[in-house]
Amino acid sequence: MITQVKGSISVTRSTVFKTAALILVIAILCTGTAFAASPSILHNVDIYDGSEITRVTTYKSDAEAVCRQAGIELAENDKLNLDAYSEVADGTVVIYRASAITFEDINGEKRELVFAGTVADFLSENGITLNEDLLLNVSEDEIVSDGMLIRLQNAYHITVTADGVSNALTIGDGTVRDALNILGISLGENDETEPAVDTALSDGLEIKVHRVEYATRTVTKTVAFDKKTVKSSDMFKGDSKVTQQGENGSKEVTYRDKVVDGKVASSKVEKETVIKEAVAQITTVGTKQKAVAAAAVSSVKASGGAISELTPPAGLEIVNGVPTSYKSVVTGKAAAYTAPSGSRTASGRTVKPGYIAVDPNQFPYGTELWIVANDGTVYGYAIAADTGGFINKGKFTVDLFMNSSSQCYQWGSKNVTIYVL
Repeated sequence: MITQVKGSISVTRSTVFKTAALILVIAILCTGTAFAASPSILHNVDIYDGSEITRVTTYKSDAEAVCRQAGIELAENDKLNLDAYSEVADGTVVIYRASAITFEDINGEKRELVFAGTVADFLSENGITLNEDLLLNVSEDEIVSDGMLIRLQNAYHITVTADGVSNALTIGDGTVRDALNILGISLGENDETEPAVDTALSDGLEIKVHRVEYATRTVTKTVAFDKKTVKSSDMFKGDSKVTQQGENGSKEVTYRDKVVDGKVASSKVEKETVIKEAVAQITTVGTKQKAVAAAAVSSVKASGGAISELTPPAGLEIVNGVPTSYKSVVTGKAAAYTAPSGSRTASGRTVKPGYIAVDPNQFPYGTELWIVANDGTVYGYAIAADTGGFINKGKFTVDLFMNSSSQCYQWGSKNVTIYVL
């Protein structure tokens, strides 16, 4: 009697052995030892032929006869695995079909062979012994099949470090990615390896897995003001002043940080937003040439002194009729005037040589001056104290007080240089 049960399975050597052992134990428990005395005992045999399983209920003891009873033909080079088969009890027969395979030795030389059995059987029949420096590209438990390549490989001893843990691994040919897969190490979207995942393995290779994340952050930064210089013909050469005070600005800067193993490895500016514009500091410098007073190149008049009767400040130093320090210089024309003794100026001072008439809009009352005519005459230290009648005529810059009309006539009008102290 033949009973066939067919289905698809994945068969390994260990699976067959376990199944056969279980069937054998059950058979022994059920039948005791009675069958040992009788070779013609009805028993069940499971025949594994690739992915097909056929169950046969038979009295036959010969495994090949059982296969013929099941209608299964055996080719010349096929083999039967009888490790789990019993002639008088339930058991298992595994058919190894002869397959065309390729064997590649450690030197890369290939041979085309026909073989039936497991990879381990192939190694044993060919006297090949594996060790820690010699590996296979396939599992020893695998049953050979048509087109299979059995390749001997040099063993690579590598180290893989990930998440603070180092693992030693012995592996054959492959890439960094293969090593990670064997160890069950997965990579995130941004994670990186050193070397790259497609790098071929080599003996002694050290692989490092870097966990990479990206994060954004926004900081407020100060924007320093610029310093600019402009030129003015209204100011004398050598004179300068800050005409616009500088002010710092501010901006928001958004960075994208690359964080490798918990530390910021690099940053890239993604966006900048100005909160407050910086105001440039502007310094104005003069370009106007200073007039050289005659007194600076020649001696003063025969008297050798100044006309003004005012006492100059203690710190005022005069060299060749010209002060060595001053704020600014004005050039123009000066007339002369006089008044009765005891008269008062517009600012309330008693008239005296040195108290002069000015345009208060140009020289506010109390402004200290030093005046030298271009012909070398030194009027000297003066204070803006009166308002000149020349203002509306626009012909003169200052009007200098003299003690008498004759002195006024003698002065007449002169081109002068006025040093603002």
